[in-house]
Amino acid sequence: MEEQIVKNKKEKTAVDDVMYNPLRKEKVYVRFVPHDNGLPKNHVMSGSKADGASDTFCVPMLSNGNYKNVLTNDEKDFLENILQLDNNALSVYKKENNFWDNFTVKIDNAKEGLYLDLSDPNDYIRYKVLLANTDLIAPSVQERLDRPKKTYMYELVRQVDEHGLEKMKTDATMSSFKEFAKIENDFDTLRVLIEILDGRPYAANTSQEFFRSRAISLIQNDPKGFLSAITDQALHAKVLIRLGTESGVIAKRGDYYFLKADNSPLCESGENPTLSIAARFINMPSHQDVKFLLENDATKKKGKK
Repeated sequence: MEEQIVKNKKEKTAVDDVMYNPLRKEKVYVRFVPHDNGLPKNHVMSGSKADGASDTFCVPMLSNGNYKNVLTNDEKDFLENILQLDNNALSVYKKENNFWDNFTVKIDNAKEGLYLDLSDPNDYIRYKVLLANTDLIAPSVQERLDRPKKTYMYELVRQVDEHGLEKMKTDATMSSFKEFAKIENDFDTLRVLIEILDGRPYAANTSQEFFRSRAISLIQNDPKGFLSAITDQALHAKVLIRLGTESGVIAKRGDYYFLKADNSPLCESGENPTLSIAARFINMPSHQDVKFLLENDATKKKGKK
């Protein structure tokens, strides 16, 4: 058995020069993704994570009971060779002494994150394991921004991307504050905007100062998301729907909206009158009568304040 192991290692060494080498001179920062819980950044529980808390990740399991294959065949062959492991030592299909049974990636301090050197084979394996945790680890900052998931705990930040992303964040922040300045004195628009971003309703008697403060916090936390919401062409229509619901012109049943006068849904045939669909509906030229009705109702409501 020992002779066979030696033979395997010699064979791998002999073909080392023609192997695909996935290692590269690049460092990746595994950065904690905070989830806004309304607490200041210096609070021990800010970002929904306690200071000093750790996280551990392992190779995900598939529905058939096997490990997810985190390495390509070329990566596996090279890493087995450079780490002087037996042939197929990194195979996810081994029934005994499976390498992945006890392999974990631990981040000792979540808020400080973890640095990985992709020229180091062990760090490279850790990197691939983190990439395999697709619901918990964003593969890049851009991916998290473009296709955000509430389940993301960390994002992989490459040094070469950081400068460009910081500039994008700065630009989005500046644009967000410019747009915010246009509506910060419009209580109804500001309230609906915050409700959309927070995913929850607020009472009509909530102070305007609260919404202003919340808007600033949201801009700082996710300027791109805020900018997208505040520049949404349907925002005005969504405000009209919110006001119409409060005044009784619109009836809301579950997540669906109907004109109370004739019980007609705010959507085209075959659609469900959700908020987004209803807003698009009243923005259509063919439904301007509904929009004018809601605007007149909103004007009357403001006149009574």
